[in-house]
Amino acid sequence: MNREVFAARFAASVRAAREFAQSLVSEELPEPLVFRVRLNQSYDGHAPHPGELRFPEDSAHHRAVALNRCDEETAVAELWRDGRVPEWVNVSAVSETGTATVVEVVCCGRFTDDDSRLYHSQEGAPPFHVLGPALPPRHDGTPFSIHTHAECWGRSDLEDLAAASGRVWSFTLMTEEFDDRLLSALPDLPCMEIFEHQACAIGAEAMSAFPRFPKLRVLRLLLREPNAFHVGAGGGRLGALSDLTITNLPPRRWGQEKLIEVAPHLTSVQLGAKETLWLDAAFPSSLHRLSLTAANFTGPTSLPAKLDHLTIRLTAATDENLIKLLSSVTHIRSLSLRGTPVSDAIVPVLGQYNLDHLDLVDTGVTAETLSRFQADHPGTSMLPRPRPPT
Repeated sequence: MNREVFAARFAASVRAAREFAQSLVSEELPEPLVFRVRLNQSYDGHAPHPGELRFPEDSAHHRAVALNRCDEETAVAELWRDGRVPEWVNVSAVSETGTATVVEVVCCGRFTDDDSRLYHSQEGAPPFHVLGPALPPRHDGTPFSIHTHAECWGRSDLEDLAAASGRVWSFTLMTEEFDDRLLSALPDLPCMEIFEHQACAIGAEAMSAFPRFPKLRVLRLLLREPNAFHVGAGGGRLGALSDLTITNLPPRRWGQEKLIEVAPHLTSVQLGAKETLWLDAAFPSSLHRLSLTAANFTGPTSLPAKLDHLTIRLTAATDENLIKLLSSVTHIRSLSLRGTPVSDAIVPVLGQYNLDHLDLVDTGVTAETLSRFQADHPGTSMLPRPRPPT
């Protein structure tokens, strides 16, 4: 595609995104625009088409940081590469700083010089697709704040966040700058229900940063450096917290036994580690959903007797490991062991649960055993789908 044509379509689309957002939100959106460019946001597991180029390095975190606030010329230069452009580009106004409107540019990772492969031709400016800002929960059609869903990419964003603190419902930290000390510098967010930290560097007494957010219901922590992490229990209780995700946990004791004390009303927990997942306490009976991802686990843990959804992905676990882990469970509605190298020996254990759904994709369970299980449990939806009898 000609660069001038692409730049003109970009300019028209991002201004249309601002106008569309202005029709929905309560804030006045400034006419000057700044851009948050997110590259490589497509699933590209299939083989490339002729002439298609991909740039895996675009997924690096430092690329996202560098393009968090850029001007129009920089954004166009990132997307137009020697005549090739992303097959699709979504644009939406997502924030305002008081002096500029922030337009998010979300891009496909497949670059092509074949215009016939571009999406959204029916909108008149392929590959661009204009979207509105994310709607608030239970939206009733009235104007809402563009700060309902807020992101922070660095210390410079704190001033903008403070100005809108009472309007934030979900908040995402995208930077590793915020350790225990800087988390305390966040303004009070009295209406925030969802907090996600994509590059978490907090250490001991990790949960002490969060009790001052009284409505916090969902907490997701991706640990950048796990070695110092510990739940702790000295910072107060998270009485509203029901959904907790912690990824990249350290291969040692990290305070699981403190979770029920810090967050007594958990109903959903997702825990992940790169190596061994240390589980040294019983999970609370209040849980309905549990997900465990690691190479294997260690410790005298005990799962709840009843779970609606259980996901176990332990890439180095044995049948014996899984049988031990499941020993306290009496009822499961949906079970996924996808990616866990269990064998046919695990299947008799699974038969006791009267499952609605069972996922055994990428396990060692044979097709013949899958077919027998399906015949014995016709009410269970299974993946992979068993072969019909011949």
